[in-house]
Amino acid sequence: MRSSFLAGAAILMAANIISKALGAVLKIPLTYIMHEEGMAVYNTAFGVYIMFLSFFISGMPFAVQKLTAAAHARGSDGDAKEIVFVATVVLTAAGMIGTLVMWRFSEFFALAMKEPRAGLALRAIAPAVLFVALGTSVKSGFQGRSDMLPTATSQVIEAIIKLFAGYLLAVFLISRGAEYAAAGAAGGVTVGETAATFILALWYIVSYRRIKRSRKGFGKVLVELGSVALPLLFISIVVSGFSMCETSVLRASLLRAGLSEEKARFVYGAYTGYAMTLLNLPAGFLATLGISIIPVISGAAELKDMKKIRTAAWRGIGLCTVSGIIAAVSIAVFGELMLLIIFHNTYSAPMLRFAAPSVMFICVMQMSCAILQSLGYIWRSFIASVSAACIKLICSAILASVPVLNIYGAIIGSDIAFFVGMVVSLLFVAGCVNSKKLNYL
Repeated sequence: MRSSFLAGAAILMAANIISKALGAVLKIPLTYIMHEEGMAVYNTAFGVYIMFLSFFISGMPFAVQKLTAAAHARGSDGDAKEIVFVATVVLTAAGMIGTLVMWRFSEFFALAMKEPRAGLALRAIAPAVLFVALGTSVKSGFQGRSDMLPTATSQVIEAIIKLFAGYLLAVFLISRGAEYAAAGAAGGVTVGETAATFILALWYIVSYRRIKRSRKGFGKVLVELGSVALPLLFISIVVSGFSMCETSVLRASLLRAGLSEEKARFVYGAYTGYAMTLLNLPAGFLATLGISIIPVISGAAELKDMKKIRTAAWRGIGLCTVSGIIAAVSIAVFGELMLLIIFHNTYSAPMLRFAAPSVMFICVMQMSCAILQSLGYIWRSFIASVSAACIKLICSAILASVPVLNIYGAIIGSDIAFFVGMVVSLLFVAGCVNSKKLNYL
C-alpha cells in the first residue's frame, strides 16, 4: 500500500513539474512572438476552454477512478473494463457536444469575454475538448489500479508536442496578425491533446486486451458513475460560483477601502497575477498526493478494511502536512527571490509572505477531501469546501474594506478560510476512519 501510494504520487508529481516547466517555456517565446495583444487573445481562448472542460468533464474522472479501484479490489477486472467503456461512451458524447458548442458559438464566447478577436483561437482549441474527454476515462481507469505511469507519460508527451506545435504554428501565422498567431498557439493545445489521447488509448488496448468486459449492464454502470460524478459536478459549479462572486466583491471592497480604481486594479493584479501564481504551484504539485491515495482508500473501503483505511488516511494526511509546511516556509522565505527571478517584480513579496500559511492548509484540505470522497462521503467534503468559500467571501467583503488592510484583508481572510476548511475536513475524516464501520451518506 505504502509503496504504491508513494510511487504513484512521485511519478505524477515529477510529470506535473515537467509539464508545468514546459508550459512556462512555451509562454516565454510566445510573449516575444505575439506580444501582449496576441497573448490576451490566446489567454481568453484558453480560459473559455478550461471552463468547458470543468463543465463537461468535472466529476467523471474521480468517479471512474473510485469505481475501478473498488472493482480491482474485489478481483473483478471485467467490471473495471466495463466501467471504463461506459465512461468513455458518456464522455465522448459530452466532449462532442462541448466541441460543437464551443466551435459554433465561438464568436459569442469571444464577445462575452470582451475579446472579439478570440473567435478563431476558440475554434482552433475547440476539438481539444473532445480529445481530453476521450482520454479522461482511460487515464482514470489506469489510476484506479494505482498505475500512474500512463498518465504521467501522456502528460509529458502532451506538453512537449503542445510546446513545439504551438510555437511553430504561431511563428508560421504571425505574418497574418496576432489573431492568427494566437489561433496557432491554441491549435498546438489540440495537437498535444490528440497525441496524448492516442497514446493513452493504445496503452489501454494493449494492457487490457486479454480482459473481457463484464455484462453488468450499461444502465446500471451509468447510474453508479452518475451517483458519484453528478454531486462532484455540483460542488465544482458551486465553488466556482463562490470564486466568481469573491472576485467581484473583492474589487468593490478595495474601492470602499479608499483605493482609486486604477490602484485597486493594480493591487488586485499584483495579488492574482503574481502572488497567487506562485502559491498555486506547490498546491498543484501536492494535489497529486490526493489523486494517488484515491485507489488505495477506495479499494480498502470496498473490502471494508478499516485498519487499512485508517493507516492510509493518516499516512496521507501526515505526508501532506509535512510537505505543505515545507512548501509554506519556502514560499515565505524565498518568495521574494522567486518573484524576482520569474517575474522581475517583487511588489507582491509581502502579499506572498502573508498568504504562505494557506499553502499548507490547502494541501491538507485537498487530501482530506479526497479521502472523504473515496469513502463515499462526498457531501461532507462539500461542507468543508463551502465553509472555506463562504468565509473567504465574507472576509473579502469585510476585511478588505478596511483602509489599513485593503488587499491584505482578503489575504488574511483566505488564510482563515482555508484553515477552517482544513479543520472541518479533518474532523470529518477523523469521524469516518475512527468508526468501526462505514456508514455512507
